[in-house]
Amino acid sequence: MSTEGDAGRVLLEREGGLARLVISNPAARGAFTEAMYAQLRDHCLALAADASVRLVSVTGRDGTFAAGTDVADLVGIRTGEDGVAYERHIVDVLDAVRALRVPVLALVDGPAVGGGLAVVACCDVVVATPSSRFGAPVARTLGNCVSPGTTARLRASLGRALTNELLLTGRLATAEEVRAAGLVSRVVEPEQLAAVEAELLASVSRCAPHAVAAAKEIGQRLDDADVVGAGGWPVDADDVYAAVYSHPDFHEGVAAFLERRRPRWSTP
Repeated sequence: MSTEGDAGRVLLEREGGLARLVISNPAARGAFTEAMYAQLRDHCLALAADASVRLVSVTGRDGTFAAGTDVADLVGIRTGEDGVAYERHIVDVLDAVRALRVPVLALVDGPAVGGGLAVVACCDVVVATPSSRFGAPVARTLGNCVSPGTTARLRASLGRALTNELLLTGRLATAEEVRAAGLVSRVVEPEQLAAVEAELLASVSRCAPHAVAAAKEIGQRLDDADVVGAGGWPVDADDVYAAVYSHPDFHEGVAAFLERRRPRWSTP
């Protein structure tokens, strides 16, 4: 949990055609607060309107990419309606990441879990270090669920089998596992991440901006069409959200996490 004095932020750094978004919340291992989600959304909306941007990279700090949502912010979710509103807010944030017309590079060093994994799934190129871990262990830790949009993107990049295993068991996958599955393009040492970022910026800068934007748009439309063709999108999950966030298990999960103990789930 972050305190007022060290509240997390999503920082925007500019270096020529590169816009770097840095997820920084060291007090909570990079977890997103509500304010940080809003900062990420607002940065992406502003960058989408900036023609000087050729590449957006998203990275963490101090060996952590993003460890989900700051659980302290979930205490205020008391009803199913609160949960629906929360999930819609997260969809707005992820839609802003996906709306960027330039390539988005995720540089993952450390855990990318929960909301962090949802952000990674919206990126075009993902590079990770050997110690990175990927997953959405909310069924094991908090008692809530992953949205249809993020589930669909994970199935598209990881495959149905691995996605189901991770979501249904709460297990975290290694960088090599997700590279073999297709989410990560390269696994490199932490000291090589900056060079990868510079290399991709140079490569993208040699391309026609409108051609890159067109290639990205076509790819996203194909991804969305694949899900529609499978009968899986768009999906209205508000009833699922309402049931999950109003259930005693969710409130127990949040309390247990903050009290640093194992949750005591209800019997089926």
